[in-house]
Amino acid sequence: MKNANYNLVKLLLNKLDDTWRVEKHYEADAHVHGCKDCQKILKKILADDKQHVEMLREELAKHIKKEKFD
Repeated sequence: MKNANYNLVKLLLNKLDDTWRVEKHYEADAHVHGCKDCQKILKKILADDKQHVEMLREELAKHIKKEKFD
């Protein structure tokens, strides 16, 4: 796999992992702790990460469609 494709896949994997952790654990922990600032920050991070996931998916789809995913 070419480095450019590997980098996109690796970034996507990391972003998906981060998104899952924020959704499943970090937001709940902030809520239990009662920290509104943490909840606000995590909500923003989650939205940003979801946007990044979509950007990476779209780019990988372009590479695949152009038969440049090797």
